[in-house]
Amino acid sequence: MSSPSGLVDAATCVWSQYYPEDHHIGIRQPGETRSADYYSKISDSDGRFQASLTFLNCFRDGEQWAPLLQCDLTQANVTVVWLHYTELIRTGTSDFERAVTENIEDVLLCLGIALCIRRHELRVEAEEDLARKRQVPVDRTKITVRLHGVTPVLPIAALKADVVNQFVSVVGTVVRVSAIKPLVTRCDFVCAKCNEATSRAFPDGKFVPPQKCENAPCRGRTLLPNRSSVDTVDYQKIKLQEMESTDVGPGRMPRMIEVELYEDLVDSCIPGNVVTISGIVKSINSEIHGGRYGKRAQANSLYILYISANSVENSTKADNDKDKDKDKVSDIDFTKEDLEQISSIVSQGDVFDHLVHSLCPGIYRNDIVKAGLILALLGGTRNTDEKDTLCVSRADSHVLVVGDPGLGKSQMLRAVSTVAPRAVYVGGNTTTTTGLTVTMVKDASGDYALEAGALVLADQGVCCIDEFDKMGIDYQALLEAMEQQSISIAKAGIVCNLNARTSVIAAANPSGGHYDRSRSVGENLKMKAALLSRFDLVFILLDRPDEERDRLLSEHVMNSHSRGKRKPRKRMRGSSAGASSWSSSYPDDPPATGYGEAGGPGHRLLSQRLRQNASECSMNPIPLYFVRKFIAYARRYVHPRLSAEAASLLQKKYLELRSAGEGQQNPSDSIPITTRQLESMIRLSQARARAELSETVTAEHAQDVVDIMQECLLDAYTTDDGNLDFGRSGGMSLAKKVKAYVARLMKAAARRNTSLFSMEDLLEVADSMGLKVDDFRDFVDILRNECYLLKKGPGQFKVQVSSYSMM
Repeated sequence: MSSPSGLVDAATCVWSQYYPEDHHIGIRQPGETRSADYYSKISDSDGRFQASLTFLNCFRDGEQWAPLLQCDLTQANVTVVWLHYTELIRTGTSDFERAVTENIEDVLLCLGIALCIRRHELRVEAEEDLARKRQVPVDRTKITVRLHGVTPVLPIAALKADVVNQFVSVVGTVVRVSAIKPLVTRCDFVCAKCNEATSRAFPDGKFVPPQKCENAPCRGRTLLPNRSSVDTVDYQKIKLQEMESTDVGPGRMPRMIEVELYEDLVDSCIPGNVVTISGIVKSINSEIHGGRYGKRAQANSLYILYISANSVENSTKADNDKDKDKDKVSDIDFTKEDLEQISSIVSQGDVFDHLVHSLCPGIYRNDIVKAGLILALLGGTRNTDEKDTLCVSRADSHVLVVGDPGLGKSQMLRAVSTVAPRAVYVGGNTTTTTGLTVTMVKDASGDYALEAGALVLADQGVCCIDEFDKMGIDYQALLEAMEQQSISIAKAGIVCNLNARTSVIAAANPSGGHYDRSRSVGENLKMKAALLSRFDLVFILLDRPDEERDRLLSEHVMNSHSRGKRKPRKRMRGSSAGASSWSSSYPDDPPATGYGEAGGPGHRLLSQRLRQNASECSMNPIPLYFVRKFIAYARRYVHPRLSAEAASLLQKKYLELRSAGEGQQNPSDSIPITTRQLESMIRLSQARARAELSETVTAEHAQDVVDIMQECLLDAYTTDDGNLDFGRSGGMSLAKKVKAYVARLMKAAARRNTSLFSMEDLLEVADSMGLKVDDFRDFVDILRNECYLLKKGPGQFKVQVSSYSMM
């Protein structure tokens, strides 16, 4: 144990590192221009020194403090020490908690001084030679204390005037990150008259140079900064937004607060990360904060709150470093009662059916659509290649719900955003490209900063986009985010890549107001095949008049608005076993698709099972708040893998789709059946297993996914005669082919200076543009019926729309 004089000397050597305004306290170092008389030792009666000794005595207690330090102070690279706040209060002095509340800045500085003294003591104790013990120099390297595990965690909305200068902890989402800049903390100023050096510290980054020389005989007023003596630290500013799913009440904008990061805390987070910030709440004049100075700025009495961060705990980064396969989508904690309730639900069986009927019970039927939304919320298992950690397959599924107005698409999206552990809900008609991805903004100093959009903020969650067809943006901005699950930006000299590991669940109305079965999905939405292919599931809801269905629907609506207990739902007579009441145009048995039935003999389709269980599940639905906890638990702790039987079933289904797509008329214009569809089925099968909290994907789980996939195929790709046509997804419909062919005929007529064509000429034009039709003569008859062609004789036709048609 060091002598009292030795403790004073050790504290004096590092004192100016923590209190730069006390620049006269220290020991003269070799090579300094100041004389030895300039420096003095710290007084042993100084309250800050006494507090440091109190903490030093605590650090000397190895049994209590060894587990708390978690580091070797004798190592040369130790500049930051993390201490657990709760354990510090438990093992510290009796008045430590009061000191933290009243004067946290001095507490943190005194803790650092105590650690520096303890470091010197440990190095002296490690020296065996008695003569050399006295010669061990004091290491002047500053040790910064970071506190984590601070309780209680306050909501950002609670940061008001009563918490100024207090130590708090908040949780939020990073929405803006500025560039890293050097911040001057201390500088020497040399008098131009007598060359006397004056040291000045700048707490909180406020640059206030001295007004006159400190040398009494001189008192010169011209002082020049000595730039070689400047001490700087890294500085970065971020903006934190409260998490919408937990803190934001209805009808209120989410609160935001700026946070200042220093030294090793810079670059500890990126836009979209969920972080826990512990630090001191401070205030700054609003005029000075806006970059304006002078007497008028000082006269303003309005101040802005900000947090000077002491620690940053990045939950997203911690999860990635700890387990690449872990999906911690939120900060939801599970109590013992929650775990018992989850176990009870699983033990009752039919968990997936209960989850489906508990999601938006106000919407009548649409069970298959709800099943697809539940699978998207659960997500698949993130698979990382062991040889290449950068090669990560997408684990999130994307769902698109298209249909006529008034069928509850927006309500289902609202329910999804409520149930999802982490969700962002946006409207397509009020969203821009940068609002969805990332944008560059200028701060008060004129520098650029990154500001996250909806997809980045929904990282490891769900992004619900309503009115998807009305987005006035370039859809190409979504391609990278939906497949690679990242967003690249190169603007204003900043090149970076942000994570967007989110499930996109979108709802859209057809461009004509009602869905037109004669047109393809892409034409109904005016959307290209490249974007449509990113969606794992595409549901089409059609509003077709039906007396029996309309009666049951009206009864359901009346029951939902009545005060009495809701009556059990009746199953429609002659209802389809393979289609929901709205999502399919085929009320009877599924038509022959050309690729075989989904299940074998005796297989009960998923839609049929959901209908049969609807009454029982609807009478006792799972509360939405607990559905949210169940999904968070499944995503965090359940990581299923495919069984051999499930893999064989999915492979068989994929090969059937490939064989069905080979004979299409124009496969180059349609969404191709590739391994992307196979990966979609694998993701959905893993999500289906998560619904049962199963670590293995069974054949039954895969079969349910095949049933859902077949429903989507029936809705999107089936023609009026009941056959599958993959060209209807994103390629040209018949009307589009007619317009393209007529335009090519007009160019050919202008090139040949005649509007007359023989049947061979018409066929040659079709071959030159790669037009594929079943029967070309029937196609010519359609052109004649539409008055595009006029027959002028045996085998001769005249183009009516050409400028040469009058010849």
